[in-house]
Amino acid sequence: MADSFQSKLPIKPDQILEIIIRRRWFIIIPLCITLTLGLFITFTMDKTYEASTLILVQPQRVPSDYIKSVVTSSISQRISTISQQILSRSNLEKIIHQFGLFEDAKNMYLEDKIASMRERVLVKIERARHGTEAFSIVFRGSDPQRVMGIANTLAGYFMDENLKFREAQAVGTSDFLDAELQKTRKRLEIREKILADYRTKYLGGLPDELETNLRTLDRLQDQLTSKQELLRNTSDSLNILETQIAQSKEMASQNFDNQFSSFDFDEEAFKGTENEQKYSLAKEQYNTLLLKYTEKHPDVAKLKKIIEKLEKTIEEETLEGNPEGETEFSEQGVDDKNQGIGIPDFAAIQQEAQVKQIKNEIRKIQSDIFKIEQQMEIYQKRVEDTPKRELELQSLQRDYANIQNVFNSLLDRRLEAELSVNMEKKQKGEQFRIIDHARLPEKPISPNVKLLFLLSLASGFGLGGGGIYLLEMFNTSIRREEQIEKNLGLTILAIIPHLKKKGHQVKAKVEMVAFVCFTIYATAFLSFFVILNSKGLDRTIYFIKSNLNF
Repeated sequence: MADSFQSKLPIKPDQILEIIIRRRWFIIIPLCITLTLGLFITFTMDKTYEASTLILVQPQRVPSDYIKSVVTSSISQRISTISQQILSRSNLEKIIHQFGLFEDAKNMYLEDKIASMRERVLVKIERARHGTEAFSIVFRGSDPQRVMGIANTLAGYFMDENLKFREAQAVGTSDFLDAELQKTRKRLEIREKILADYRTKYLGGLPDELETNLRTLDRLQDQLTSKQELLRNTSDSLNILETQIAQSKEMASQNFDNQFSSFDFDEEAFKGTENEQKYSLAKEQYNTLLLKYTEKHPDVAKLKKIIEKLEKTIEEETLEGNPEGETEFSEQGVDDKNQGIGIPDFAAIQQEAQVKQIKNEIRKIQSDIFKIEQQMEIYQKRVEDTPKRELELQSLQRDYANIQNVFNSLLDRRLEAELSVNMEKKQKGEQFRIIDHARLPEKPISPNVKLLFLLSLASGFGLGGGGIYLLEMFNTSIRREEQIEKNLGLTILAIIPHLKKKGHQVKAKVEMVAFVCFTIYATAFLSFFVILNSKGLDRTIYFIKSNLNF
């Protein structure tokens, strides 16, 4: 029934105040306990200090329009890479030995020390105004002096590693481009040689010489036509001249036969005649016949035998020493024969010379025609093969152009990489610049006095309030007049005041004094927490030690 009474009546602010006053011990005692525990934890907990170094990423000093840096990785990627190098086992082990860390933990394994060091180092990337990038290196530890030194040392490592990283990347890029450039140069030289050999092999039949070949072919055709026309005219002239010579030969042969037959070369007539004159006449006639015929001609062969006999006869007469004998032919007869046989035919000789000259001209013209036809075949084949050569040459030139474009691109990039390497070596590229060096930390970040203070208050009031709430919820007694009038429907006629027992005043005074003491205790601890939070734990402890001579 009481639960129903309490649920129907709302709680007023004065009633809450009355409950708090009545249950004040449930608030002050837990608060004092939690404040005491919080202060105890604050003083007994290991102190942790934090030192940070702010580093600005300074852009390269040379404008990027003039020299482009080959280091294209983002700041976060580079910081992540450098962080892995800085937090390597060997580097952290060197820092541990340098600053004498973990001297009190001699039984601690080296792996645990390195893991603890990695947990204490924190790299935070910060982005300032206008897109400027910066990052901070934070280190936490129990000794403020060491914390400051390690933070500055790590910052120096970051700056050195960044310079090494950028220079190594620039040099690596330059070396890679140089190696690729050498390979591409060899490929380009091979293609150049193939293209040059192809041009040399098919010189005169290349596509750009097609117009020249066509004009040359037309010119050769005109020359061929002219030579053929000249050959026809010369052949006609030769035929006419040969016809004239044949007629002349026929007439001369008839006269020669008559003269030759009248001239008796009997063997018996050789005796006692003027053989020298006969020999001279026969020799002249022999030479004349050689101009017309060959040595195999019957007349020439016959006359040659007579000349041989005359030579033998003259030799015999010379050996015998006979005087000049008489001859069967009279001087008049010899003179007549000399006049008939010894006079050369100059017209026939001139005609024969003309025939030889014309034949030579014909042979020369025929040779020229043959050469022209050969040249025309060569140029005709060149013209016919021009489409094929054009396709082959286009393929070779396309491969050469592609390799040349790659070579030119690599050459430009190699030059840029060399400039970038020089820029990095002279430290004109992007650099890390320390804006704020790590300072000696005065206020520890752990324990967090403010957080412990708030937790102590919250836990004290929470425990007290929760206890009061539970007591009031499970209390079923009637404590107010309204509960009787509204719930029971009874009218209150009189109220009997609370009867005070003997010694009530003394008890109340003792209780008041105890409450005041607890209140002062809680207030002192609250004030002490406020001082610790504002002044700092180290300063407060130092002040207490210096003033109280601890």
